[in-house]
Amino acid sequence: MADSPLSISAANSNGEALKKFQITTDVSSKKDYMYGKNVAQSIYSTIYGNQTYFWLRNNRFRKNRQIANGKIDMSVFMDRLEMNSKANFVNINWKSIIIGNTIVARLVGSWMSRSEKVTVTATDSASAMLKKNAADEAEFVYQNKEVLSQLQQESGVQIIPQDQFVAEDKDELDQWISEFNHLPEEIQYSIGCNNVLEANGWNDVLKQRLLHDSAEVGLVCTYTWMDEEGEVHVQWIRPENAIYSYSDFPDFRDTTYRGHILSMKISEIRARYGKASGGTLSEEDIFMLAQSCKEYQLTDKIKWMQDWNVSWLRPYDEWNIDLMKFEIRTLDSDGYTVTKTKKNGSTIIRKGKPEKIDENQEYLEEKKWNIYEGVYCPVTQKMIHWGIKKNMIRPQDPKEIGNAEFSYSFYMYDPYDMRNVAVPEKIEEPIEQMILARLKIQQMVAKMVPAGASIDVDALQELDLGLGDSVKPLEVQKIWEQTGKLYYRGRDAEGNRIPVPITELANTGFAPQLQALIQLYQFHYQVLKDELGEDPNLMNQAAQPRVAASNIEASRVLANNATEYMYDAYIYVMEESCKKIACLINKYGAKKYRDLLKQEDVKDRNFVATIKMLPTEMEIANLQAMMNNAITSNPQLIIYLDPFKAMRIAKENVPLAELYFRQAQKRYIKTEQEKAQSNSEQNAEIQQASMQAKAQGDAALLEKTNFGKEKQIVLQGMI
Repeated sequence: MADSPLSISAANSNGEALKKFQITTDVSSKKDYMYGKNVAQSIYSTIYGNQTYFWLRNNRFRKNRQIANGKIDMSVFMDRLEMNSKANFVNINWKSIIIGNTIVARLVGSWMSRSEKVTVTATDSASAMLKKNAADEAEFVYQNKEVLSQLQQESGVQIIPQDQFVAEDKDELDQWISEFNHLPEEIQYSIGCNNVLEANGWNDVLKQRLLHDSAEVGLVCTYTWMDEEGEVHVQWIRPENAIYSYSDFPDFRDTTYRGHILSMKISEIRARYGKASGGTLSEEDIFMLAQSCKEYQLTDKIKWMQDWNVSWLRPYDEWNIDLMKFEIRTLDSDGYTVTKTKKNGSTIIRKGKPEKIDENQEYLEEKKWNIYEGVYCPVTQKMIHWGIKKNMIRPQDPKEIGNAEFSYSFYMYDPYDMRNVAVPEKIEEPIEQMILARLKIQQMVAKMVPAGASIDVDALQELDLGLGDSVKPLEVQKIWEQTGKLYYRGRDAEGNRIPVPITELANTGFAPQLQALIQLYQFHYQVLKDELGEDPNLMNQAAQPRVAASNIEASRVLANNATEYMYDAYIYVMEESCKKIACLINKYGAKKYRDLLKQEDVKDRNFVATIKMLPTEMEIANLQAMMNNAITSNPQLIIYLDPFKAMRIAKENVPLAELYFRQAQKRYIKTEQEKAQSNSEQNAEIQQASMQAKAQGDAALLEKTNFGKEKQIVLQGMI
């Protein structure tokens, strides 16, 4: 690509080596160290020089770091104020303002309050079938749970398994199928990936470091690899040290090579690339590398000794040397000759291509992508390591098994010609103008003339206070300064008018200039907010007392919308790293993680790792407020709902906590309905019994009344 910023090295003759490497598909020739050295020199030619893309990029990165950390070079402002000479007549504090550091620190602090975790999903057909069977089983149990429970009680045999999910209603069943139907291998895989990130420090320090990179320079980088013991490492790469080829995508998916510049101790080089460790470097080669270290220039030029071949300690073991480590992706082909015998028709497959192909032979090629790894010392121009990368990251999907992934994960948001605009670059111009306005305020305050007075000496000499004696001019000045009043005769002995001896001079020119500078500072602060897309004090103002929760949420949303893409860069690169962790654990047997995963459990499975955001404080607070209102309205709900358990669940999964809360509400409503129905039935029985008793009483009373009347009639007849 001729117009790309990385095409500067096109005129370099070493650039042909990289092109030739990409065209060649022969593995044996590519493994040659001299071939690798030519490729390394071709890549390094894009880095070396003061007009290359990486040199210009790092200059911009360095300036961004200075703004973000309050270390702005103030010599520029000395030139603007013409105060860079040895003798300055105004003493000004040239310390830079720290507003850039405040903005970046607030952004990173708000992002650090968010929590994430890795979730792994199995996408192969066997896993999909297992999850479908689990969903069908749960639906069958839900539809027939009464019948199954009755059969289980009558037969005494466990029909519904102990670990079987039994939904109480259709909504709970649908939510379980969509969100909580996970295989045991998926759960264990998620635990393994989270353990890898936690062991490498990505939950605190490295996460903060990566977020600072996203805000300050707009590029985030990681390096994922597996050592000989089967342990997976995820390293943070400083963006200034990252190298890559041209790409049109934020995630650098179409790059040819990736790598970084690193400093390595001589002892570490020996442990990794020495002959004793399976490498190619002898102890004398390692000493030649040590001679290029900075420490070599500070000593007495030590010389090579044969005894160092068998020594345990050497004087140059702890010296550091700068190396270039890189990976390059290329297409390789393996050739096979298929021979079909004429005698019995059997097939024989041999690797390689014969000089002459017979009628019963066929030559086939299998092409696949490989990652070649190289370690190059630019100072000595020596290739320390070169070859196909061990523990290469390949996709788990069988359809893409011929592909290969870089160990490096890069992400640059909003790229244009491989450059973007980070926070310090956005606010650079208004910050410079704000600094200039503050320096001018200092200059004005330092040179400000205090309020004074004009004194007419001739008038003081003619001054007569009417006391019959002469008054000294200094005494008159003291009287005026202490009391603010001055009594004197306005005419002399000849009747001439005497002018006012002391007149106050107000310094009225200072205040308008100072106010204009303050308005200029506020104008550029408004420009800063417009450039940034948010008010740095927005969340601070929203959190003041007597501010509604809706206003706080609106302020939080506005602040997130302005800078959310910077936080997304961290999410994207970590998700890419997690996918590579899953590939390494799956493909290479998970030696360090067999306590969680067995090799036979993950064999022929396809696991995809993603980053899932944990609930925010606002989501948890909304659920807590909902539960508090429900408990306040219905105090008996506390019997069915454990608020502490709900909050513990909500910290990991708000939908699951909401499900627990709804089920508790349903149990409460169901119980209250049963109580109401029971009370209604009891009231009906009581009313019926009362009516029967009343009817019996009325019948007895009527019978008694009739008997009395009959008795009275009989007595009257007898009388």
